[in-house]
Parts: sequence; structure tokens; C-alpha cells
Amino acid sequence: MLIGLFFLTVYLFIDWFRFYPTNRAIEMLKKGQNVELAATTEEQKAFQQLLDKAVSEYTKENNELKEQSKERISMLSHWMHHLKTPVSVIELILTNKEKTETLEKIQQENKRLHTSIEQGLTMIRMDQFENDFEVQTVDLIVSLRKLINARKKEWIYRSLYPVIESSEENAIIITDPKWNEILIDQIISNGIKYSGLKEGSKKLVFMVERVDNHIHLSIIDEGVGIPPYDLERVFQPFFTGENGRKHRNSTGIGLYLSKKIADKLGVKITIQSEHGDGTTVILRWLAGPNYGE
Repeated sequence: MLIGLFFLTVYLFIDWFRFYPTNRAIEMLKKGQNVELAATTEEQKAFQQLLDKAVSEYTKENNELKEQSKERISMLSHWMHHLKTPVSVIELILTNKEKTETLEKIQQENKRLHTSIEQGLTMIRMDQFENDFEVQTVDLIVSLRKLINARKKEWIYRSLYPVIESSEENAIIITDPKWNEILIDQIISNGIKYSGLKEGSKKLVFMVERVDNHIHLSIIDEGVGIPPYDLERVFQPFFTGENGRKHRNSTGIGLYLSKKIADKLGVKITIQSEHGDGTTVILRWLAGPNYGE
């Protein structure tokens, strides 16, 4: 019995030595840890060869798909850049012409086309966001004035009055200036679009305030608002909701892009709305060191 127990112990030890390291490596790989899978038995070696073959085929197929996707994106980007040229030429021609009601409408449609092209290019650039990202201190008030002045004709055409409300002359935030302006401009575009669905003169208020170590910007419109059953889905891609179905130019891209950019910039974005009483979009940045000086 002692001899039998001795040989059983030796057998169990050898069996443990053959299987335990491999099983432990598999468990570590399942947890995402980088370890080498060392096969000892013939079954383990066959399994490892099968696994290596599957990984190799998957990697090859994945690389081919990446190359195809990169080629399509490159062609799409090139095509959209070409579209910007005739849009710019049309804008230049209309600028030098005496304005009539028809030309005003053509100019507005041309502006919408330009906005759609820019949205498409922004979506393409999002894949390379990290390569085009530089954190700086930015004066939010200056950025708002720049974006508002760029849309002078739209304010008049839509009977909208932009108003900046801030207790301080400067509001320094930490962000990437270019992407931050794209983020805010998408929200402004939505505010203009849905405010225009209501008759009469309206305001679009930009309220800037400091809350602890953060700067809050509330963009408040007096538009048609968002139904409560649509509010939770407004950041989903291509979701237009009830208002979008009434507005022929809605794409469901603006707020989706805003959320994507905000997440990458580390900006918190929330939205509040009452159906028929307007919408408030709130953005929150980390305050810069010179705020209020």
C-alpha cells in the first residue's frame, strides 16, 4: 500500500506539472493578462497549433478589412473636399449679386449643404482624433463671439438674437480650441434650426458661469423643445425624433457628433427640454488657472 501510495503521489505530481501551468496561463489570458501559453502534452500542442492558425487567419482578414476601410474613407474624404469647392464658389457668386428672395433661399440651402459636408468631414476626422488634439487654455467668451459672428446672416434670416450672459469678462477653460469650437457650433446649429420652427423673434442665450473648479455654458433656445420620450435618445446616431420628422433637413448627426467630441475632450454634456418651451444644452469644462483675473 505504501509503494502504491508513493507511485500515485508521483503520478499526480507529474500530472499536475503537465496541466497546471497551461491551465493557469489560459486563466490569465482570459483575464486579459499577457502571458505565453506553453504547451507540454500532445493535446495541448495540437490545440495551440489550431489556436495559432485561427489567430493568424483572423489577423490577416482583419488587416485586409482595415485596409479596405482606410481606402474607402480616404476616397470619401477626397470626394467631400472636392464638394467644398463648388459650394464656396456658389457662396462667392451670391455675395456679389444683388439679393432677392430667391437668392436668399439659395444661399441658405448652400449654407446647409456646407454644414452637411463639414459634419461628414468631422466624422471622418474623428478616427484620427488623437493625432489632431492639443490641450490649451481657451477663453470661452472669445470663442462664443467668434462662432456667433460667423453666423450673422443666419441670425437675421431666422429672426434670432444671440445673447451672451456672463458675470466675468473672461472664462478660461482647458480644452482643444479647434475641436471645442466644432462641439459648440454643432449645438448652435441645432438651436438655430429648431428655433426657426417657431414664428416671431426669439433669443438664443449663452449663459456662462463658474461652478467650483468648472466652467458651465448653458445654451438656451426658445424653440420647439424635445418630447420627453425622445430626450434619452437624442445622442444616438441618425436619431431625428418627432421634431426631425417635421424638419426636412434633420440628419440626426449634430448631437451625436457633439457627444462624441465631448467625450473625447472630457467635457460633460447634458440636455434639458420641455416640449414646446425650448431646450437647454449644458457643457462643463475644467476651469483654467486664469479665470476671473
